[in-house]
Amino acid sequence: MSDKMEAWKARMQEVESQGGLSPEAATLIHAMYEELEVITKQNMNLRKTVLKATSKQTRMSSKLKDALME
Repeated sequence: MSDKMEAWKARMQEVESQGGLSPEAATLIHAMYEELEVITKQNMNLRKTVLKATSKQTRMSSKLKDALME
């Protein structure tokens, strides 16, 4: 995802340097980009938390599982 974010940021800077945005539009786009960065970081943190929570669950050994299945 960071590759896309970097590409979008470069594109924003390119459009701004060409003067293709009104000041209001530029402000709005920057605010949206900052919010997107925050949400992306939150998403990554949540993914890590979920992975840690699922990996800590007790797991049955394969022998015990086979015995219970019989």
